[in-house]
Amino acid sequence: MSAVKIGNITITVNGYTLNNNVPYFQKAVPSALKLRMGKSNVKIRLLIKNGNFAVQCHRLNERYDTLFRAMNDDERLTPSEAKIAAFALLQTHGLTAGDGLDEMRMPSGWEGSWDSTPHVSFFEDELREKFDKPTAVTNAAFSALYNKLPVLLSEAFTVYLENHPKSKDKDFQSNQSQHWRKLVALVGDIALEGLTRNHARQYRDQRLDAGVKTTTLLRELGALRAVVNVACREIPLNLKNPFESLSIPNVNKDASKRIPYSKDEWKTLVHAAVQADDEPRRIALVLAFTGARLAEIVGLRKQDFDPVVGTINICSHASRPLKTTASERIVPLMPAALDALQTQMNNSTTDFLFPAYANAAKTNNDGASATLSKWGKKFVATKTMHSFRRTVRDSLRAVMCPESIAKEIGGWSSTHDVSVGYGQGYPIELKREWLTKAYSKLE
Repeated sequence: MSAVKIGNITITVNGYTLNNNVPYFQKAVPSALKLRMGKSNVKIRLLIKNGNFAVQCHRLNERYDTLFRAMNDDERLTPSEAKIAAFALLQTHGLTAGDGLDEMRMPSGWEGSWDSTPHVSFFEDELREKFDKPTAVTNAAFSALYNKLPVLLSEAFTVYLENHPKSKDKDFQSNQSQHWRKLVALVGDIALEGLTRNHARQYRDQRLDAGVKTTTLLRELGALRAVVNVACREIPLNLKNPFESLSIPNVNKDASKRIPYSKDEWKTLVHAAVQADDEPRRIALVLAFTGARLAEIVGLRKQDFDPVVGTINICSHASRPLKTTASERIVPLMPAALDALQTQMNNSTTDFLFPAYANAAKTNNDGASATLSKWGKKFVATKTMHSFRRTVRDSLRAVMCPESIAKEIGGWSSTHDVSVGYGQGYPIELKREWLTKAYSKLE
């Protein structure tokens, strides 16, 4: 274990060592395997062309840990782990995938016949000493010598994450991986090229049988389709995506109708939030008086709040991207929301208005949602905080607010006319005037 410098950061890396100032990966062979391995340490030179030394060490450490498990007859090895162990096995013997296809050149000055086939027969003899019988690992190792091993489903998802702008977002990783894991559990960790339309149908039917709403399934299929598309593009593979244009029976017909708060329900929640006067309830107040999405309010920074003009600037930033480009907007604040944010501004000791749920690394929308949902259901059991957004939309309709102004207040997209994106939008005071009219119907 030694230190590796990455830019201005120095980190400790397992297996990293320097020999005469030359970087190597080094790992001790378990005592029980030293005789079979024929060595007590694995030592591999790290090359700049292979990328960051810390990443190389991490991958090599994983590779040899898996090989040692295979040599100890660990029956829990997954197909992807068997593949990793196979590459380690080859590397241990100075081989790489495809070496069995390379022709051997005749030495200069050689006379007589020459066998140009690769001289890798020693590998089979070596394996007989290390393994009592053929295993998934030895079979994969031999296959890799003469063929390109297929990309497994588990590996395809890794490729997807490595090439996605949200790859570091743990919530995104969790949300996307849960659907892919369901697919792997259904069909097995098979080769990506072995994924068929029938597999896609099986996934669809299994989820419908489990009672999943068609709208939810539509999102899941979209996530699976994206993984296949990215993996095929980056590997690359000439593969028709089996999830493309997959039909869902009665799609959207089972969706629950989302209902806004009634006038009395809205007033009850607003009154309860004012009485509680704490961080979560101030979020609820701002939702009630702006119709904004929960994440848009939770992720507000102090710089997004203008207490003099009485507005919030809903804009994308590193720890809270927005749903659409139309979501970027400046929203005027009604007095109750302005007071709540002013109090929160004074109480917050960070750059974020709601530090219990947001910081420079992450906006914990789920945490805020869980807290407010539990609280809100004490008063209105059948609805969620998102009902505030629907209440505002209906209230703007009730006062005959022009559609284009209403959409700009709520951040709803306008796809029918590209000209709506021209200019700087409606004046703040005009939007404030229509919001005031809308809330006069509620209060």
